Amino acid sequence: MKNVLLVFGGMSYEHDISVVTASQIYNKTKIDDVKLVPFYVSRENRFYVYLSEKFILSDFTITGFNLAKKRFKEIAFVSNEKGILFSKTKFGLKEYLKSDTAIFAMHGSDGENGKLQAIFESFGIYSSCGNFDSLAICMNKYLFKQVMLGIKVPTVSGFKLTQNDLNENADKIKEKVNRLGFPLVVKSNNGGSSIGLFVASNEEEFFEKLKESFEFDNEILVEKFIEGSREFNVAVIGDNDKFSVSEIDEPLKTHEILSFADKYCSDASGKAVKIDKSLKNSMAGSLRKFPADIPVRLQNRMKKFASRIFKALNLRGIVRIDFLYNEKDNKIYVCEVNAIPGSLAFYFFTKNQILINDFVKKLISIAEKYKETHFLINKEYITDVLK
Repeated sequence: MKNVLLVFGGMSYEHDISVVTASQIYNKTKIDDVKLVPFYVSRENRFYVYLSEKFILSDFTITGFNLAKKRFKEIAFVSNEKGILFSKTKFGLKEYLKSDTAIFAMHGSDGENGKLQAIFESFGIYSSCGNFDSLAICMNKYLFKQVMLGIKVPTVSGFKLTQNDLNENADKIKEKVNRLGFPLVVKSNNGGSSIGLFVASNEEEFFEKLKESFEFDNEILVEKFIEGSREFNVAVIGDNDKFSVSEIDEPLKTHEILSFADKYCSDASGKAVKIDKSLKNSMAGSLRKFPADIPVRLQNRMKKFASRIFKALNLRGIVRIDFLYNEKDNKIYVCEVNAIPGSLAFYFFTKNQILINDFVKKLISIAEKYKETHFLINKEYITDVLK
């Protein structure tokens, strides 16, 4: 029986969505030779193994976590390359379990920007996500734009701002804003789930929304708002050697932008609902058209861009790539890559009758393949420098 860590939680405003994703995977997966080990990263960035046989979502609320401490075992990493986890006891550290592969179900912050993946890899635990540099590019929306320009994938015009820019360069910001023209999108440069995302229709509203966005991030991305656009998503699973591209999904929105509520907490009419706990109907289920009702030529263009992005960034595992389509100008723009998508984008593949067990096995095999290729790299070079 091999242990595979299911990593979730984290110091992120997407913490709760991450917990739901992990619960969906853990509660639905039964693989004979695999034990999924829920590995929780708390809001305080401490590590725990969750001991309950079933996920109890209330255990992960701010108050519930303190009440449910008996269902958590605190873990400490000790420098080694053997994937050994040590538990904290009153007598010190004790070897707890060994694992060399992990599935990351963390959204946002350090769980999706590559930092934790790099730490885990240094301890001999390899994940089905992309490399830390690929994840960092995907998480940083402005940096992602620059890479897309390099591989000739169109993105919406925009620029990045810091708090220092706002304090010292207000006139320059106004010039950039006027060149783009209203309305504008103001959003966190390193965030997700549409949190800290606003549309501003004039200069006064722009600076007001800018201040609100800075509550969620130190860097803000400002983009031209494409009026009347439709949003489309596509998922890619595999690695650079072999990958599959899903059918196109069209999320339906009740606001001018796709909001957090649209993604997780609304039905097709915009009525509030509880977050769906199943993988097949995740992200509000009926609040989308899948597959999207669009011409084949448009589908093929998006799939071609998705394949180019996946290969150029050397991604692996399961990712979701978001596009905007301006019907008036017949133009496609890539918005971002979600390197660890909500519910791990499983719903994109249910039309192909992929079972959750096979889906998780696929992610594990991708992690194991990466681990094997990693060990083929020669890391030693003998010199006489120190003699």
